[in-house]
Amino acid sequence: MQLKTPTLRHLVAGLFGVLALASAGAAPPKPQAADLVVRNGQIRTMARPAEQVQAFAVRDGRYVAVGSNAAIDRLVGPATRVVDLAGAMVMPGINDVHMHPLDGSYEDLFSCNFGPESGLPQILARVTDCASRAAPGDWIVGGAWGGALLTKLSTPAALAELDRVSAGHPVVLRDDSFHNRWVNSAALGLAGITATSVSPGNGVIEKDPASGAPTGMLKEFAAFATIEQAIPARTEARLAQAAAAAGAKLSAFGITAVQDGYDNAAMLKVWRQTDLDGKLPLHMVASLASSPSASPDDPATLALLDARPGLASPHLHPTFVKLFLDGVPPARTAEFLSPYLPDQEHGAHFHGKSNYTRAQLADWLTALDRRGIAVKMHATGDGSLRLALDAIADVRKRNGMPGQRHQIAHASFIADSDIGRFRQLNVTADISPMLWYPTGPGMAMNAVIGPERANHIFPVRSLVKAGALVAGGSDWPAGQATPDPWLGIEGLVTRRDPLGRIPGALWPEQAVDLDTALRIYTINSATAMGLGATTGSIAPGKSADFIVLNQNLYAVPVERIHDTRVEQTYFQGRPVYIRPR
Repeated sequence: MQLKTPTLRHLVAGLFGVLALASAGAAPPKPQAADLVVRNGQIRTMARPAEQVQAFAVRDGRYVAVGSNAAIDRLVGPATRVVDLAGAMVMPGINDVHMHPLDGSYEDLFSCNFGPESGLPQILARVTDCASRAAPGDWIVGGAWGGALLTKLSTPAALAELDRVSAGHPVVLRDDSFHNRWVNSAALGLAGITATSVSPGNGVIEKDPASGAPTGMLKEFAAFATIEQAIPARTEARLAQAAAAAGAKLSAFGITAVQDGYDNAAMLKVWRQTDLDGKLPLHMVASLASSPSASPDDPATLALLDARPGLASPHLHPTFVKLFLDGVPPARTAEFLSPYLPDQEHGAHFHGKSNYTRAQLADWLTALDRRGIAVKMHATGDGSLRLALDAIADVRKRNGMPGQRHQIAHASFIADSDIGRFRQLNVTADISPMLWYPTGPGMAMNAVIGPERANHIFPVRSLVKAGALVAGGSDWPAGQATPDPWLGIEGLVTRRDPLGRIPGALWPEQAVDLDTALRIYTINSATAMGLGATTGSIAPGKSADFIVLNQNLYAVPVERIHDTRVEQTYFQGRPVYIRPR
């Protein structure tokens, strides 16, 4: 009691002191100064639709106040850094919900790359050049050929051409979906793939109908796993270089948070060390591999889940698991509710097939959901997407609502009756890769499901209208040769190719307005990744992750959004990219 009495007396005295100051007209104490004040801008907060303010303040890497210039100026102290935007537009950093940054960066630095628009002559010329510079024993690994070339490359004649230009080096070239490989005879031989080889499970070893010999076309991971395992391992030094380069590249595009679409133990080790070395200038959510990688010693889901505490770091969050429900439409490995167009190999009633039954998938998801693990499920056909929703419905009955916010990655083709189920079941639509405007991969689908069905891809507007959480990603390097988000944002608004490479519009009725597109790439993606309370909007308490743009997106024609350049990128209140002058 003797301890409490003085404390109460001091509190009462303090209260009367404040009242006395107020009655005398004295100003209240000045609030604690900010580390950084950004003012005089056109700042889109994304905290609420269409909200714009003039200024904000940052302390210890987090926003502490948002409002007018006058209100925020009160937080300027002797040591405060003040950035005057002179009317420039600022917004939260871009959050990409689906990419493969280590692969993309590694390919940029070390692979035999070419664009998906390349024809067979251009691919052969590129391999010739890479072979001329390869050392004895080197493999030539690269990509990405377009899905429209799949049939043309699946022939003995094409294989003979690839063998001719490879100078004896094993060659492995991926397609733009990452689900198929075109390899030469040297690679086939090292992997032991011959005329007697049987297509494994959900993979396809294409063979010449006349001779039975493999053509060098391998569809899905199960078919090319042995070849991937034979490729010399990427060295730790090169991986570290690629990881640091990826961070720098993404900062230049204004990207401050990503979800890596597939992470094995080796990749997680690289990302963790990159973060500990101070070279990861963004939040990264990892999607743990559900199947072994090219390395036979690499653990998959269960072992990685148990090891999660030792894999995490301040900015690396291994909180998701990745499952592949099907493949991709151009290879006829995606599962559809209606059949593919007839062909000689599959007949007239082929729908594709999923890698799981409903019972298998529901059991997997139930166990992960119960452990607090969210799942990113690759599903490109409307049949496999419905399977995902059906299995999640089973999980909700077993574990209760709302459960973990699982993602359906790509969510390309969706039956009308399934659109409302995303909100009902608390499921994110991960709209990736960038096929919501006309692209080469999109055109390749015409040949297998017909142009009318292929045109009805990514019903973004319908999903938004139904209340679904729609999140945006690039799938770089699988869906795009670049992680540039401004191409994707413009495409969501126009449904046209921002660069004018392919004419026409892709299902223009599914276009969304600019506010919606920006939210898809900021607060929506952050929420989908489990980072909604951390980043994605400019609001007090959140990480100060923001970007300064060279143009006001609301003041230029929508067809010029892709011209946007990032002047500065800030991560946790510190500049991580300043555009060179």
